[in-house]
Amino acid sequence: MTTKEIVLQVIDAFDNNDVDKILSLFADDVIWTMKGSNITVSNGKDEVEKFLGAMEDIKIVSSTRDHIIVDGNKAAVDGFIQCKGKSGEEINMYYADFYELENDQVKIVTSYIVDKKE
Repeated sequence: MTTKEIVLQVIDAFDNNDVDKILSLFADDVIWTMKGSNITVSNGKDEVEKFLGAMEDIKIVSSTRDHIIVDGNKAAVDGFIQCKGKSGEEINMYYADFYELENDQVKIVTSYIVDKKE
């Protein structure tokens, strides 16, 4: 698979809340850094799984992919995500994700998250 195909599969898995698929596309020693109002770093697939498990009450309702740029084994994607929390509250945010692949798996992800202000 190409870098773009793998990254699109990751995004589709997030859109469908498919944790198993996400984990299958991540390397065992993946490093995922999320930057926004706080910084969260998950080192390894086990930490990613725990992080995603803690987010199981938040479901993605819709998302956009405004730009996808690929250069070799690196890709950048940005867009907008609408989510619903456990009690029905809306969570809307802009994102930019930067991926680096190794051996057809995601090795490094850096995500920038900005809440949409109404």
